[in-house]
Amino acid sequence: MKHQERLRNLEGLHTVETVAQTLHLTRQSTLNLLSQLKKEGYVTTSGGGKQKRLYRISLKKQRPRDVGMFDIINRYSPMKIQPWYDHQVHGLYGPEEALIDALQTRSFRVILASMRLFGHITHWSTLYRLAKERDCWQKVGALYEVARMFFRVRKMPKNIPTFSFFQKIYLIPPYPTTETQFYPIDKKWKVAIPFRKGDIQKVLS
Repeated sequence: MKHQERLRNLEGLHTVETVAQTLHLTRQSTLNLLSQLKKEGYVTTSGGGKQKRLYRISLKKQRPRDVGMFDIINRYSPMKIQPWYDHQVHGLYGPEEALIDALQTRSFRVILASMRLFGHITHWSTLYRLAKERDCWQKVGALYEVARMFFRVRKMPKNIPTFSFFQKIYLIPPYPTTETQFYPIDKKWKVAIPFRKGDIQKVLS
């Protein structure tokens, strides 16, 4: 089967098993083929580890993919997040940007896992600027206070303003604060904290 013919038959998202089934190859032959196609630029991968590795195969050579929010979170959090869309970024992108993007998803699992990013924040001024631009500094501050209760995190500089907030908001609507240990954070930042003790355990190990 010619190269382009194989690519035409395989175009889309695959696992090793689906490629092997489509081309009637052994697993080792399939892995060798995918490795070759990846080197040539026709394949990009995602997942791995405890997650099923996925191969995106294209007829056209693909540009190298920059790491995005899911990649950054999964790099630092023991609780891995399965991407449900391809989060593409351009330029410099690190824990500061990923934390802000995580809050925008309003996803319980993504925001829970993103707390581990506070241990890798190196540019608080960047985080503060991005949070103000996205109008979510109130949520960042509350999430930081939760994170520092359980993880080793980089300390917020004293020159970063905390403000006094008057409007009560939800970290993730419509979940209210139910854990008594989070009541002081709720009161200080006026942000409802949705997490329970069992949830925090998922990002501790």
